[in-house]
Amino acid sequence: MLKKTSVKLLKTGSLLMLTITLIPGCFGPCGKKESTSSTTDAKSGLVLVKIDNKPVINETEFNNNINQMLQANPYFKGAGAQSLPLSIKRKFLDELIKQELIIADATKNGLDQDAEFRKALEDMQKLVKRSLTVQFFEKKIYDGIVVDDSEIAKHFEENKERYVKNAGGVLVGAVRFDTDRDADAFLAKSKSTKTYADFEKMAKDKSGQFRSFGRVNNQEAQRGYQFESVPAPIKEAALKAQSLPLVSKIKSGKDVWVMHVSDKQDTEVFELSEIKPQIVNMIKNNKFKDQLDKAISDLKAKMTIDVTEEFFKEKKDEQGNAGQEPKEAHSPAVGA
Repeated sequence: MLKKTSVKLLKTGSLLMLTITLIPGCFGPCGKKESTSSTTDAKSGLVLVKIDNKPVINETEFNNNINQMLQANPYFKGAGAQSLPLSIKRKFLDELIKQELIIADATKNGLDQDAEFRKALEDMQKLVKRSLTVQFFEKKIYDGIVVDDSEIAKHFEENKERYVKNAGGVLVGAVRFDTDRDADAFLAKSKSTKTYADFEKMAKDKSGQFRSFGRVNNQEAQRGYQFESVPAPIKEAALKAQSLPLVSKIKSGKDVWVMHVSDKQDTEVFELSEIKPQIVNMIKNNKFKDQLDKAISDLKAKMTIDVTEEFFKEKKDEQGNAGQEPKEAHSPAVGA
């Protein structure tokens, strides 16, 4: 939490930089290669870039910068510098070199003595200090939360239905007809089909409109698996089927369907060992909110808070009417 927020504050240009570096093409003077050095340091690693013979980017700093940038971007969560291709790293280095050139120029020209720069830097330092202070306070509370095994087991048993690995259900396909006569004719022929594939092939050869509803169950449809919403009468009949495969005629409003139901699978839930870390985090997060609220209440009890409430009250004119937002001026209609 600390690392993530501080990255957002201190590396505001990193996400844009990543976007730039991932776009194929030439960055900076094409064909020009900056000289690198083989100088190494036990802590910092290989020196990657020097400017005016002064080391400005070493291997450790380079990798740390990439890792921080990746962690700040939700699309690259969990990725590390080692996972990026060398060609991408090289383009990223070009962007860092641009920054170092700007920094070197600013240093030579005494930017740190500029009044406007110093004021902006001071304001930013205040914001960073404020943010870090809050984060350290919250981190101390969060790190102090202990979740024992009995809590984990109790939560798991009480919420098993939330940890479904495979919702199970039955495989359902149906073909829609405009009339009972057509549906009955198809039903008579399709009763001989034993597999879903046979039914689907026969349905697509007919004039009816075939729909594959995927696996139907009492859980919400999994995105990308259940192809479309299942008419309630079809879902109800499919889940009540005692003997499979089942071919049956179902009416839903004005529509007449012949459905095929097969391949029943039981619901499968995760084992506790498979999701224990996630449950621990969930319990800690729930406890954290309560403990943070208590900590803030304790601080309020120890300190005196004075709020200038007048600032938040509506201003009144001399007649005692509450102030209103100025109304938007309207031009007279043309021809009025």
